[in-house]
Amino acid sequence: MDTKKTVRVPWKNWDSFTRWAQDFSLKQKVLGGFLGVAILVGLLTVIIGMRLARYTIIEEAQKKVSSDLATADFIVKSHQENLELKIRMMAGADKITEYLERGDFSAIRNRLAVMSLENDLDFLSLISPEGKNLTRASQLESEAIDFGNNSIVNAAKDGKGASGMRVAEVKGIIKENPTLAQRFGVKVPQKGLMLVAAYPIFLESKVIGVIYGGILINNNHLIVERIASRLFQDTVHKDKGLGFVAIFQGSEAISSSLRGQDKLPFVGFELNQSLRNRVLEKGEIVLGPERELKEDYLAATKPIRDFEGKIIGAIQVATLERPILNVIDRLVGAFLIIALCGVILMGSISYFLVNWINRPLEQMLNAAKRAAEGDLTHEVPVVARDEIGELAATFNLMIRNLAESRKKLEEWGTQLASKVAEQTGQLDQAREQVERVKKLASLEKMADGMAHIMAHISDPLVPIPGGEDGSLANSKILLVDTDEKVLELSKRILENDGFEVKTTQSILEAFSELESEFYDVMVTDIEMPDMGGKNLLKEIKIRQPEILVILTASFRATEEAVETVKLGAYDYIPKPFGPHQLLLMVYTALQTRLMLARTRREHASQRAETIFQRLPVAIALADDAHRVVYNNRAFLELASRESQEEVQGKEFKELFGIDPLDDSEESGGSQWLKLEKVGRTAKLYNFSLPEEDLRVLMLLDITETVMKNQQADVFKTETINKAHQVIHEQMRVAQEIAGLLGETTAETKAALFELIKLAGEGGATR
Repeated sequence: MDTKKTVRVPWKNWDSFTRWAQDFSLKQKVLGGFLGVAILVGLLTVIIGMRLARYTIIEEAQKKVSSDLATADFIVKSHQENLELKIRMMAGADKITEYLERGDFSAIRNRLAVMSLENDLDFLSLISPEGKNLTRASQLESEAIDFGNNSIVNAAKDGKGASGMRVAEVKGIIKENPTLAQRFGVKVPQKGLMLVAAYPIFLESKVIGVIYGGILINNNHLIVERIASRLFQDTVHKDKGLGFVAIFQGSEAISSSLRGQDKLPFVGFELNQSLRNRVLEKGEIVLGPERELKEDYLAATKPIRDFEGKIIGAIQVATLERPILNVIDRLVGAFLIIALCGVILMGSISYFLVNWINRPLEQMLNAAKRAAEGDLTHEVPVVARDEIGELAATFNLMIRNLAESRKKLEEWGTQLASKVAEQTGQLDQAREQVERVKKLASLEKMADGMAHIMAHISDPLVPIPGGEDGSLANSKILLVDTDEKVLELSKRILENDGFEVKTTQSILEAFSELESEFYDVMVTDIEMPDMGGKNLLKEIKIRQPEILVILTASFRATEEAVETVKLGAYDYIPKPFGPHQLLLMVYTALQTRLMLARTRREHASQRAETIFQRLPVAIALADDAHRVVYNNRAFLELASRESQEEVQGKEFKELFGIDPLDDSEESGGSQWLKLEKVGRTAKLYNFSLPEEDLRVLMLLDITETVMKNQQADVFKTETINKAHQVIHEQMRVAQEIAGLLGETTAETKAALFELIKLAGEGGATR
């Protein structure tokens, strides 16, 4: 007898789990169930609590950042209103009106200079009603500047004060206030973002001039520092500010409270592409993540509009994500500790409760074992009056009844022993009669069995219902099964839905069909004669690797079908199957194949785009107007070598100074072009795409080659000139020697003239 215990695995299916659980005692089952429920409830509590805490904290942080952005916008508008109030007070000063009425522009300039210093203005000007500049605060002689296109000045000329943001040339402001040049150092931007205001000067209700002044925001960090101090109150987190405020001109930060490693304001960083599209182009207020100086921030960004409503920049308020994540981490740790304590407490309570409940049961089990061994004197102590106590009392009553019954049986046994001898003869007669009855019973059972078999043989076959009508598809389906009824029903189902179906009962005929014609899907029984599922799939894939194989399998072949699916079959359908199961599986397989084909095409297109962008040759597509509609990275570097500006939509003449397509004909050859605007020389190849009305340009940068050829030509020319000088010097010396000797040989002259001729031919050739 084999005494080795079978090892059971609980994780295969539910039946395996129940058989595995049978090996444990009731105490272990109850205690394990309590602990499992406690752990599951604890995990769910932790997960739900963490997610709720995370969402709540992040939502509150987002609300805080949105509120901070509104506060920052309010502070900027307050600065704008204060500037407008200052300009209004300057325009209302009696001395300015008096000096302007007298035409004393020197006194006006001095007065403007004093007011500019008192109010911390970067520039301050007096403008005539016609929009011409009369005088400036920091210039003795003011240049004639026309402010006719300045909408804020125009509003003041009409008798109304105005203020707002605008973008203007920086060089003119630096000329008026040279101290601003120190703010920028060497790199001075062409245009800057300014906060400006204008107010009219009245004389008897008539506008006689306009006071116009403002602040240049570029590299001026007073406004953003004031906003940051108001919002973050100089709070730091690990030597870093809790957040920052930045003002952008276009997509570039020109003023920021963010500080780099040198503790200086960090500017020059740009908005990402998503923010450019949503904030600068669509005018949306965007809330989302931001990363600057290797730190993650939660930022809110809002567009800045000028006086006319045009978007000219943005203001951004950002707060560090790390303090928020630290709060979340602490909450997660607290949840985990609480859950762990709850599981430990629940486990302890469960342990004591199970022991308390299980103790009377163990006592009853012990009493039952002793009763089975014959000891009917042991009873279970009844401690409680609950259900277990009642069960123990009932068990004791049963033990007492068994003891009485055994006593009565023993008495009856002694009485029956005396009657056994009397009835022995009667038993022999009864035995013979029983044998005859058994024989008759055996014949009767045999007859019943034969009748049952005959009844089943004579039962008619039940007809199989047909499938529903479906839409027509162009896919070809191959059905393989040894059962003709299954083939007929499956074919009718698929043909009613529009598929082209071929059926066969032989695997060899199926292989012949696969070799002669292409099929999209093959539905085959896995239990085909002379071939298992794995070999069947292998032979099918050899003939048509791309075909989708769907298996049909009875219950006993399910495990083999699963293994075959792992090896490459699409899926399997358990037998018997309904019409909707077959149609659904076929449609799903075809849809999967279509999605895979699309994915492969998309991947191929992405690889082609990557190769195209990495080519060293500059390539661009041009429309009929000779504008760039598409380009690779090499073309962008050739057309905008330093600025790296966008080139799409621009004409070639704007990019290079010449249009290579003006005098160019479509040709398989090439031509040289001097790209004057970018200072390069290139070899042009171009051809057309008639189906798309586009021209393809390929520009090969040969600047270095041309320069080397030019240097070689110069060197050759200098060498030839020196050779001429040496030959002429030799001729002069030879003539002097011949004069001293009184004669010149013909051989010497011929040799010298030959040298001159060769040198001249060499120079012409070069």
